[in-house]
Amino acid sequence: MMTELNDFIIEQLKDEKFQKEYMNESLAEYINDGDFNAFFRSLELVIKSRDSISGFCEKAGIDRAMLYQIFNGKRVPKVDTLAKILKTLGYNLKIA
Repeated sequence: MMTELNDFIIEQLKDEKFQKEYMNESLAEYINDGDFNAFFRSLELVIKSRDSISGFCEKAGIDRAMLYQIFNGKRVPKVDTLAKILKTLGYNLKIA
């Protein structure tokens, strides 16, 4: 059931406008509840909607095993790793 839901979300995330809204909402929830695992799960789905994890890691210059550890909640990324992920996705963070 979870795989079907993930597949549905990944398909929806192929729409750039939806993708940005999804990530903005995910980031807002992370700021409010501090659940970074949910935020990084959102990033994982966005990445999978655009590319393979391996292809993304190659573009971002990030180790694939490390990225999976982040997605699985086994590792907290450094700020520079988060910056690489967001930059590769074409996103940035700003204080509003």
